[in-house]
Amino acid sequence: MFNDTKFRAAALIRPGMEVITSDGKRAGYVVSVNTGEIITRSPERHIALEWVRRVEDDVYLGLRAQQLMWE
Repeated sequence: MFNDTKFRAAALIRPGMEVITSDGKRAGYVVSVNTGEIITRSPERHIALEWVRRVEDDVYLGLRAQQLMWE
């Protein structure tokens, strides 16, 4: 994701949004968006904004759940 796209995505992401992996698994709920990352709860994770593919009612990642565990 290019920097301008990353900043646009960050502007759309709000606390409470669900984060979904590319294989449809729940990766947590957004607590906050910091410089370059999303912080989630249930479970707590730090997810790079580069991994976001789209933002709608939820945040959709370009990684499968298994990949997210190893990043």
